[in-house]
Parts: sequence; C-alpha cells; structure tokens
Amino acid sequence: MGNQPDSEDSAPQDNLEQGDVPDEAEVEPVATSEVILSTRTSRAWIRLLPALVVMVVILVFVFQNPKDVKVSLFTFAGTLPLSVALLGAVVLGALMTLALGSLRILQLRRQVQRKLERSEGGNRRLR
Repeated sequence: MGNQPDSEDSAPQDNLEQGDVPDEAEVEPVATSEVILSTRTSRAWIRLLPALVVMVVILVFVFQNPKDVKVSLFTFAGTLPLSVALLGAVVLGALMTLALGSLRILQLRRQVQRKLERSEGGNRRLR
C-alpha cells in the first residue's frame, strides 16, 4: 500500500537474469515518427458530420412548419406545406447560383486557355 511496490509487480522484474528478455506486455512501445496520411474515406467521414447536422436542422424546420400555404409559380398554382415551399425556393436559388457560377468558371477557363495559347505561340516564334 502507499509507496510500497506490490510483490506481484516487482516479482517478474526481480526474476530476470542478465540474458533474459522481458515479456511483450512489460516492454513499453516505442513511438514511431511515421505520419498517417489522410485518405478519401477519412475525409468523407469528416464531411459527413456537417451534412448530418444540416439534415437534422432541415427536418426540424419541416416538422415545425406544416401549415399549408397557397403557392403560385408562373401558371402553376397549388397549396403546399410552408416548409416544402420554402425549401423549394432555396433549391431553386441554389440551382440558379450553381448555373451562374458554372458559366463564370467556363468563361475564366476560356480566358486562361487563350492566354496560354498566346504565350506558347510567342515562345515558338522566339526559338
């Protein structure tokens, strides 16, 4: 008890002779300096948590807004739950943003491509 070592803990160490090797359980593991690299699977798990949080927030939103509202879009009209109507508006907004962003990316890629072609053409003339 206290500061005194137990007889069971000290017994295996006392019985070791000079050439004996201690059991694997008694040897402290040596820390390796190898770095474990991130994989696609580990990154997918990390990205899954925020997606699950967003899904829970959306489900709470849907269950708290079940009241029907009248919705009109162009010539279509009908009644939908408020949550579904608002989620539809968010999805349409996201699709519009995606479309405009994609067009801008394509425009920038064309500009970069043209600049690269011009610089390669200029380098060929100098050779």
